[in-house]
Amino acid sequence: CTGTGGAFPAGGTSLVDWLIKELYLCPNIRTEVSDVYVNAGPARPFRAPGHPQGAWALEQMLDALAEAIGMDPVELRLKNIPTFSQTRNGNPAYTTTGLRECLEEGAKAFGWDQARKEISRTPGNAKVRRGVGMAGSIWFVGGGGPPATVIVRLFSDGSVNLNMGASDIGTGTKTVMALVVAEELGIKPEAIQIEHADTGTTQYATASGGSKTVPTESPAVRAAAIDVKQQILKLAAEELKADPTTLTIIKGTVIHGKDPSKQIKITDIPGLKAQGVVVGIGRRGLNPRNKFVNPFCAQFCEVECNMRTGEIRIIRFLSANDSGRVMDRLTYDNQVVGGITMGVGLALTEMRVLDAEQTGKMVNRNWHDYKLPTALDVPGWIVSLPLDRPDNEANSTGSKGLGEPVTIPTAAAIANAVYHATGQRMTTSPINPVTLCEKLAKGRKEV
Repeated sequence: CTGTGGAFPAGGTSLVDWLIKELYLCPNIRTEVSDVYVNAGPARPFRAPGHPQGAWALEQMLDALAEAIGMDPVELRLKNIPTFSQTRNGNPAYTTTGLRECLEEGAKAFGWDQARKEISRTPGNAKVRRGVGMAGSIWFVGGGGPPATVIVRLFSDGSVNLNMGASDIGTGTKTVMALVVAEELGIKPEAIQIEHADTGTTQYATASGGSKTVPTESPAVRAAAIDVKQQILKLAAEELKADPTTLTIIKGTVIHGKDPSKQIKITDIPGLKAQGVVVGIGRRGLNPRNKFVNPFCAQFCEVECNMRTGEIRIIRFLSANDSGRVMDRLTYDNQVVGGITMGVGLALTEMRVLDAEQTGKMVNRNWHDYKLPTALDVPGWIVSLPLDRPDNEANSTGSKGLGEPVTIPTAAAIANAVYHATGQRMTTSPINPVTLCEKLAKGRKEV
């Protein structure tokens, strides 16, 4: 593999082959990755640095192999799923490996077998042909880890302040953290005010990146909320004359588990009124020893290709993800749709055009000529299918990364679908009407 960052180091190039060596069982793999310097401006890696490009190559090669031996692409992958890391010293096990479930449940929900049967009955000379494709992925981080410290304050009026260092870069981090606190304290998320990402007033947190914000920060948030909860139950126990371990908090009220008649609202607890505030501190614990936390994904898509014009239309898309516990379904699905959209850009529309023979400058550096995918390019039928299986070995909230893993297999799945429809193996991206028509004109397969 060859990558370039222009006249600057190409960030992400070193990760291109990591997925190739890790995703499926194979004892004999050799890769070569080169970072080439050219007379051009800087280029930075796509979402999930290096991995979409690695998946583009690996997943198309696997489909070609499956065709050569007469095996269904999904079945080939199911026969080669690892439960341990192949690139790390000692081959440590994963805490959870959801790739098998992603493949099986994704194929079933998508209707993979039925779609392939229906497409096989399409006339070979049809002007518009359909094809289905799929691809899998693993993200090399996404388990998070220390350090991270959080402070939660519960005031006598029932309001809560969450003080954390993590940034919300549009991914819904604040929503998820508020839900973690609300779940532990038995209150509404609306009662929580959040201070975040202020080096002068908030606590330390690692950077919001690498699809590790939630698995890094949420365990610390939960620990701080548990600290507050234990203090509140102790104060309530004094008033109810009960053992704190028999009490729970439901909708802002402390209730005795065995005798529900014994209850008191948080705002009515005398001890809290006297103190004015209860403060809890939480810290992110260590990751499990000798095991690794990795998110997995499998995606399925159906495309429609015009054999005369080279136009490609994505009909439907499904993404099955193993990202641990689903902390909030709305923000989860938004991440999935956003990641797929970026993958569509890599597959069909986005490309840097350089004035290579003159200045090396990028000549399509505007919103009109750099073809970001629009609503017309993204299918209306997108299904997010989370396994929603908490990884309890990973951390105290059972969460794993999601943001980047979604984008990794998208372009490869689309390329495999285009091949299924047209019989033309597209080895370079983007696949647009010009490049597809050139391949169709040659009238031969290139694998």
